Amino acid sequence: MKKNKSRQHRAPAKSKKRAKRQQGFRRMEPLETRSMLAGDLLSAVHNDFQPLDVNADGQFNQMDVDTLLSNLRSKKAAQRSLIEGEQTLYLDVDNDGILTNRDLLAAIDALSIEGEAASTDFSVDVDLRIVPDSGSPAAEGGSTSIGVNEYFTLEIYITDTSSTPSGIDQAYVDVLFDSTLFAMDQPISSAITLGPGFSGPAGGTVPNNVTPYGAFHGNTDASFVEPGVLKYIGGFSAQNPTATRLLASIRLRSIAETDMSGTDFSVLIQDYTLPGNDMNDTVSSFNQENRDGDIDTDENLNATYLNGSGTAEIVRFVGGSVNLVVQAQQENGANFDAYDVNEDFFGDDESSTPPKVTINDVEYYVLDVLANDRDGNGNLVMGDRSRFNIDSVTQPAEGNVIIQENAQSVPEIAALMGVDSHEVLLYQVPDGLGGLAENFQYTMTDSGMTDNAGTTTAGVYVFINEVNQPVELIEDPFEVEVESGIESDVIDIMDNVLPGEDSDTPTFVGFFDINGDVLDASDLQGTFTPVLDDMDQPTGEFTYISNTPGLVESIIYRVDDGSGQITEGTITFTTQFNSLLSGVVFFDVDRDGNVDDNAGTNASPEARIGGVTVQLLDGSTVIETTTTDSQGAYSFSGFDEGTYSVRVIDPRFLIKGYTTTGGFTVTGNTISGITVGNGQGGQYTGLNFGYFGRQAQYIGFGDSIGSNTENSIVLAFSKSGGTTNLEWFAVDMGWDRLVRIRPEYAYLDPATGSAQIAFEVSVDGVEEPQFVVQAFSPSTPGYRIVANTSEGMIIRINGSASQVMTNLAAVDAAFANM
Repeated sequence: MKKNKSRQHRAPAKSKKRAKRQQGFRRMEPLETRSMLAGDLLSAVHNDFQPLDVNADGQFNQMDVDTLLSNLRSKKAAQRSLIEGEQTLYLDVDNDGILTNRDLLAAIDALSIEGEAASTDFSVDVDLRIVPDSGSPAAEGGSTSIGVNEYFTLEIYITDTSSTPSGIDQAYVDVLFDSTLFAMDQPISSAITLGPGFSGPAGGTVPNNVTPYGAFHGNTDASFVEPGVLKYIGGFSAQNPTATRLLASIRLRSIAETDMSGTDFSVLIQDYTLPGNDMNDTVSSFNQENRDGDIDTDENLNATYLNGSGTAEIVRFVGGSVNLVVQAQQENGANFDAYDVNEDFFGDDESSTPPKVTINDVEYYVLDVLANDRDGNGNLVMGDRSRFNIDSVTQPAEGNVIIQENAQSVPEIAALMGVDSHEVLLYQVPDGLGGLAENFQYTMTDSGMTDNAGTTTAGVYVFINEVNQPVELIEDPFEVEVESGIESDVIDIMDNVLPGEDSDTPTFVGFFDINGDVLDASDLQGTFTPVLDDMDQPTGEFTYISNTPGLVESIIYRVDDGSGQITEGTITFTTQFNSLLSGVVFFDVDRDGNVDDNAGTNASPEARIGGVTVQLLDGSTVIETTTTDSQGAYSFSGFDEGTYSVRVIDPRFLIKGYTTTGGFTVTGNTISGITVGNGQGGQYTGLNFGYFGRQAQYIGFGDSIGSNTENSIVLAFSKSGGTTNLEWFAVDMGWDRLVRIRPEYAYLDPATGSAQIAFEVSVDGVEEPQFVVQAFSPSTPGYRIVANTSEGMIIRINGSASQVMTNLAAVDAAFANM
């Protein structure tokens, strides 16, 4: 079964969508025609001068595609500036005001035709020639005739027609033809032979090719098999003569008639005007894809290299065609039959050839071979063919054939138009095999002849078309999660659709209820609002809102592949519970179980403890883990109905204090029995874990020495096996901009006490915190080793964040113009 692997139609897999909207966003009224708003999706700027130049560097290349991909993945605001030179990104390739997968696909499509122009001095001519086993040969531009079921050879010649010929280093050619009329009976390795002086990969004698009948390299090339195209026909050249050379010979057999005008074999040449060059400077090439399926933009994309041309350059190709007329030569007795079937039965109806039937839940094609057979005088026997009898049949390699006697007594066959023989062959399609050509023989006896002269043999050829793949769904069901009472962003379901075939242009059909009927507002508890076009037809875009926490409901959508095949998918809406469990981890200095800000007193607020691990459990299973921020705060939200527990991993070197349970059960370091459900969101705050202070061996004289202010930060490192880990940290005054410290980027040398810390700090105008990496040593002003044991080390840094983080000014400067 064909699976389209074209890079141009592949997109990164999407993860589960969380369709959330900020609380303050104005909700649209239901059922109105909508336009995209800047806040709905990733707003983007369009480059009016050169739409594909995303990074405004004056050229279009792989960097532009990578920029689009990284922005799609990061899901950050697209309309922004880069630090380097304040350069604006032009991410809106298709000029619809937003950044979507369509912008990425448009760039990939365009990149696939990019290459470097070669000098007009270089050119190559490709000629085709047909040599029948019997009959006259035909050269380029000519025509010849053969009968059905006859063999012939297609020869490909190539000539260096450059202004100064230098010979050919390697050549690969693609040839177009009607693959329903011809077959390749032999294995590819023997049916296709290279011309003298040419060799296959790694110098071997085997041709490196892909045909409609399979790929020589099996699974490696399976994605390149395409009906009607002989691809990668050619090889490397050990010789470089400038005269015309035979590139390859291809052995084929005719399996069906043409009309009197015949059919062409043509060299496939693709002309492109390259970006950045003279618009009149057109180059030509074969095989735009590499054998691994990628487009190599570092090299040219042509398949023919010339000796002495220097780098591999795209040359100017001239290619011709040759014509072949195939006409049946009727014989007395059994005659050759050819059938063109569809592996998946798509498109077949009562008038199709051959017709299909379902007998005992098995689908067969009905092959009425007797209708093509003739009596001893060469006449078709019309009407009553009872004097003809099918005696035997050989089995093909893939399908299965049975002789159906008394065919007209089988209701399914008797109902078929045009099938009136008393015996037929029933052919069962091999499962999952598209692009298959196979043959078998049958024997027929004409009882009107004597002395066994009436028994003759004929061949039957079955060409099984490639499956017409419907569109593919990236994610099914397509999951949309919303917060209760908050309308989703505008979502385009067509972003979840990929073409099944290169030629497919998917179109949206409509939304339906879960039973497939027309969708009505009463079918859903939530409010589903389709976005309509100017004709009040749904576009595939929609929004959704629900006020019921825990609600899960679904609808169906349908997409047409452009050729009548409808693909059906499911959209599942899940309304998250407004669940929230939050609290702080802190130093409970007065041991009262309360987090005291000490407002209106001379005392400092009770310090919060950052970098502490807190876990959310469902039963004994940890379902989410977080760490406290610089204010000692943690939270878990958006989880489903159930009974949960919150567990703190007690920070080392501290004395256990009181836990604020919120009325739930507390055992050791775990608060349990927290229920969410029954239509309630389940919001519980103030689940706090207190600690009385540091253990005695981790309190030192350095806690206060040299500090005459309350501005400071304390960091606790554990030591084990020569390595250190940041266990927790606590800030006092002057550290409001600190968000967190990343323990994986915190390093301490236990021998010298020197450290490197990666602080994450907030920056005005920037959503995500920024890194400030700072190195310290015992000689750094304000840096104190408070306590040092075999298990841990406590560091105190006196001063505010702006004093301690000398690199903070550079970060602020970088974002000063935001």
